[in-house]
Amino acid sequence: MTLIEKDAKLCYLCHENKATKKHVHSPVASGDCTACHDPHHAPNRSQLKGAGSALCLQCHEDFSKNKFIHAPVEAGMCLDCHEAHDSSHHKLLKKDISVLCVSCHPKDHFNGKSIHAPVAAGDCVACHNPHGSPYRKLLRSNSPAELYLPYKKSNFDLCFGCHNPEIALDLRADSITNFRNGYKNLHTVHVNRPVKGRNCKTCHDEHASPQEMLIKEKIPGFGKWEIPISYTKTATGGTCVVGCHKPRSYDRLNEETYK
Repeated sequence: MTLIEKDAKLCYLCHENKATKKHVHSPVASGDCTACHDPHHAPNRSQLKGAGSALCLQCHEDFSKNKFIHAPVEAGMCLDCHEAHDSSHHKLLKKDISVLCVSCHPKDHFNGKSIHAPVAAGDCVACHNPHGSPYRKLLRSNSPAELYLPYKKSNFDLCFGCHNPEIALDLRADSITNFRNGYKNLHTVHVNRPVKGRNCKTCHDEHASPQEMLIKEKIPGFGKWEIPISYTKTATGGTCVVGCHKPRSYDRLNEETYK
């Protein structure tokens, strides 16, 4: 039997054009509607050749082997985030990624006096893989959950993807970090310890904080008690009060008594 039109032109005799937006799914762009749809009959809605993610996985990477899997991916709900035909947004997303993520994740976690640069830019995927990952929280590289751990660079892989990996190596510093008392590198003092070194997340929030420098207001303590952290930034340093301890101040230009 001879068709009156070829490829998608035949489908568009009845169906609306599905390739009008900036980003178009490759089979749609090539006019190959039958890559996903059976033109006559199928057991799935919209005459799809497969159900849910099973259809997508005929062409796209399978993320189910990862230790941690994004909930909609695990449920096979690719269309929770992506359009099937065309989209105004990159990767056929239904919305801009900064809007899409907060449609499920709590928006107040991303607002504060200080906001992590990728969060402020709406670039959630700078740190997270949106499908699956071998690392907790769908992180792109290693970032242990423990607040205290022995220092080694591999424990800071995620942070050192952007931040200077030399920041906590030397006790003396002049320009590598602003967190210093005179020339004493306070990142090294806090982080570079053989036993109880601080993880970055011990003091800093990964997304946003009501305090300067992404400093957290509190961290897990003993039992139900959370340890409060109060940080005051100055033009050349700052003061930190942690839990029941006395204030500790530092100054880059005029060295304070910091023990």
